[in-house]
Amino acid sequence: MSRRPGGPEISDDPVAVGPIATLSVAYADTSAARLGFSLDAPLQDPLAVRDAEIDGITVSVRLLGTSHQVVLDDGVHRICETVACLPEVASAVPESFQQTGYHFTSRVEQATADRFATLVEQLTALVTERSAAGFPCVLGVFPGHPHAVTAIVTDASPEEISWRTWHAYPNAGEVVVTASHLTRDRVADS
Repeated sequence: MSRRPGGPEISDDPVAVGPIATLSVAYADTSAARLGFSLDAPLQDPLAVRDAEIDGITVSVRLLGTSHQVVLDDGVHRICETVACLPEVASAVPESFQQTGYHFTSRVEQATADRFATLVEQLTALVTERSAAGFPCVLGVFPGHPHAVTAIVTDASPEEISWRTWHAYPNAGEVVVTASHLTRDRVADS
C-alpha cells in the first residue's frame, strides 16, 4: 500500500485487493463521446476488480482503465454491463436503456479542476464506506493524474442490485455518470 500526499491508501497491486487502486497503466484522456455500451461484450482483463456475493449472486466490478464492466452471475445466468472504448462495444452510450428487469441511465457533467478535486474526495469516501459495508466497490486512480479516476459503487435492496459509475476525463472537462439497477429475478431469467 502507498499513500498519495493528502490522499487515501492505495493498493499497488494492479488487480485491487482493497477498494482504492492505483491503476497500472498511464492515463490517456478520452471523452464521453468515445465510450460505447454493451450487455454482451466479452469479459476483458481488468486493471482492478472487486467481487462479492450478494444473496447468492456474484457481483464483480471491474475497471478497464477509463471504462468498466459489472458482471452479475447466479451460477446459471450472467449479465455483463460494459461501458468502454473497445471495438467490441460499438453502440453509443444511451441516456436511458431498459430491458426486462434492467435499467441503465447515463449523463455527462461538465467539470472544472476544483470540481474534479471535490469529486475525487467524495468518491474516495463513498467507495471506502460502501466497501466497508460489504459491497463490491472500487476507485481506480491513474498514476500521475490525481483527478483521472474511474469508480464503481454497488448497493442492494431485497428487490434489486444497483450500481453507479463515474468516469472522469479531466482534459476534456467531463465526467460520465451512470446508474444501473437489475431486479434480482432478472438474473435468474437471463
